[in-house]
Amino acid sequence: MRVSLKSVLAAAVAMAAAAMSSSAATVPISSTVGQSGFNGDQTNSTAYPLTATPFDFTGQVNSFGSITSVDSLTITLEMNDGDSNVGDFDFNNLTLGLDGHDTGVKLNGFTNGQILTLTVGPLPVATQLQLIADLADGKVAGSVIAGPNSIGPVPPGDTIGFPAAIDTTLDLVVSGANLLPGTNGNGGGGNPVPLPAGVLVAPLGAGLAGIYARRFRSKK
Repeated sequence: MRVSLKSVLAAAVAMAAAAMSSSAATVPISSTVGQSGFNGDQTNSTAYPLTATPFDFTGQVNSFGSITSVDSLTITLEMNDGDSNVGDFDFNNLTLGLDGHDTGVKLNGFTNGQILTLTVGPLPVATQLQLIADLADGKVAGSVIAGPNSIGPVPPGDTIGFPAAIDTTLDLVVSGANLLPGTNGNGGGGNPVPLPAGVLVAPLGAGLAGIYARRFRSKK
């Protein structure tokens, strides 16, 4: 049977498309670190350190550069004197910061000393893009950002704190191609060679070899 170069190329493209589709993945990643231990006066429009060390997702995905979306975000933390319950002056006023950037995730429901878990998703596109950029090294530092106060000014002597004896956890669900560890033999981070390129080369080389072998036999 005669095999044309056109048919070989068509098969290679089809296989590459299938491989590209199958390599896409949605992966949950999680990091738990100690809270900062900060406890001090609360002022207007200030960022306070939440984490003692950055959240670290190293090794949980194959390539942070391959993340194309952040589908959901979950944060667990304890806040002393949070004053962000319904009717409090900090309601809708405290937000989660990651690497110094405001995610817009409202930290509502905190009064004093309770641990809360808040989940948000889907995130706005602009927030996703910023978070993807911040995750380039696999780490993001957490903070709590206070706005200009939604109900009233901060009462004199009011404090805010994040006990060091308590851990905080950041869970993300991310999507992209070649995210699963081991898809290119590497650990977290790095720049893997895309799988579809290898898929293209293999059938193309085999097909060309078959075509020229048949031509050689026909000329003998």
